[in-house]
Amino acid sequence: MFDIDKTLIKSSTGHSAAFSEGFKEVYDVDSTIDIINHHGMTDQQIIIEVLKKEGLEESEIYPKIGECMEVMLDHFNEIRDTVQIEVLEGVPELLEELEREDFLIGLVTGNLETIGRGKLEKAGLDHYFKLGGFGSDDIDRTKLVRLAIKRAEEDFAFRSDDNVFLFGDAPQDMNAGNEAGAITVGVATGIYSKEDLENASAAHVVDNLQDTQQILDIVSKKAL
Repeated sequence: MFDIDKTLIKSSTGHSAAFSEGFKEVYDVDSTIDIINHHGMTDQQIIIEVLKKEGLEESEIYPKIGECMEVMLDHFNEIRDTVQIEVLEGVPELLEELEREDFLIGLVTGNLETIGRGKLEKAGLDHYFKLGGFGSDDIDRTKLVRLAIKRAEEDFAFRSDDNVFLFGDAPQDMNAGNEAGAITVGVATGIYSKEDLENASAAHVVDNLQDTQQILDIVSKKAL
């Protein structure tokens, strides 16, 4: 299972604009996600933390989160033809090899599903991912990992037995994976260092996803 932003893709356009549209239309707040450190957060967490920083109370925020997400999705769909995605090096080759080796590949991302899959569709990568846990499913990332595993078990007859691997670039990814019983692989392609990911108890840490054989060794449990 893979996170999306800073794990599979380096950058994308449109997502931040969708947040700003939701803040303005639903809460009458002109703001941007850049006023907080949003890395590793789910989209619902980002909505809450931005608006709290802008002075709103939780009692004002929570009742309208669903509406805000709908506005975000509508806006992203309106601009998706202009969205630009930069895929991190090695990612297409790794996904192709994992599929060839018959691994079941999924997502665990804080992105709302429509936005996350929209990014990957633009990058030509979405077809690799058969299932996932998304920021539209829950605010809690650990629950997203558990939900993705449950979907694998129910929809693909997957048997969970120390064989779930979670790749992510943030300590929150590692914490969620560890809490859900996954084997965590920190990927130092975001703002967090290898040391940050090790301190979050990642089972493995790699510089990036360019060395396909290194990743295959990890998921085949051949890594030292």
